Amino acid sequence: MDMALDADIAAIAEIIARRPPLDLANVDIPALRAAVNAAGWPTERTEMASVEDVSIAGGARAIPARHYKPRGGKRLPLLVFCHGGGFVLCSLETHDNFCRALAKAGDCAVLSIDYRLAPEHKFPAAYEDALAALEWAAANASALGCDPERLALAGDSAGGNLAAAASLHASPDVRRILRHLLLFYPAADPTASGQTYKTFPQTLFLSAEMMRWYWRQYVGQPEELTDPRVALLRSADLAKLPQTTVAMAEFDPLRSEVESFCMALAEAGVDVEARRYDGVSHGFASMVGLIGKARQAIDHGGARLRGAFAVRG
Repeated sequence: MDMALDADIAAIAEIIARRPPLDLANVDIPALRAAVNAAGWPTERTEMASVEDVSIAGGARAIPARHYKPRGGKRLPLLVFCHGGGFVLCSLETHDNFCRALAKAGDCAVLSIDYRLAPEHKFPAAYEDALAALEWAAANASALGCDPERLALAGDSAGGNLAAAASLHASPDVRRILRHLLLFYPAADPTASGQTYKTFPQTLFLSAEMMRWYWRQYVGQPEELTDPRVALLRSADLAKLPQTTVAMAEFDPLRSEVESFCMALAEAGVDVEARRYDGVSHGFASMVGLIGKARQAIDHGGARLRGAFAVRG
């Protein structure tokens, strides 16, 4: 299918088209990670009042994290962030500028977490790290100089899956202070069977084949395809989620499952606002400064965060 690409993303497509295709049958995952970490796009860097690397205690191991504050002054609300990368790739570094932009747009501190990656650490490792980080952030918000009564969670792609799953399974005390869930094209269905896998099998940053490969790295057993801690559409507890904002891309193998997830949230009574950004592909929101619609998605998410944080608990 011909895709009418946004002008900003069309320029990036020309660069990507010159790269050799990835051979998934013979991929060297450590080498691929190193290449992804080294090949960062020149995205916009938002200056912060402070950026500090921290270690989150608990769970199977200490979880590396990075704490961003866009300004000083009064105690800011805290946004926990889970990066994308198919549960296999990416890091604190690849999403550094994305987190900076979110901190500024949401006028909040951001705690970006470096969860364990597959296939070395299969499900539920990443989920357990996301949940442990959320619980730790709630318990340690004051020590981080943040408001312990205003917490939110965000993630893109695989990180969106982890953020939503952690929100669903958080303790009652954490859910009480969880004001918002901000998701960018979250992976919601490990069966990878949505209609848009057929409609958009090959897009700029993600193909249907690649997404299925990612799921195989993360989900090791057939019964896990229906586990509600990873299969968001299988959850019977969607009504537990806080106010939610979802950004989706027009050209994305995941679009149909994201749309289904948003419909399920609305049917469960969740205050959900979804926006589709036309002309762009999966992964666009992290390209702030290069793709104009990335800024639109971040600014809209930031406005929703500020609104949620402004409501008295």
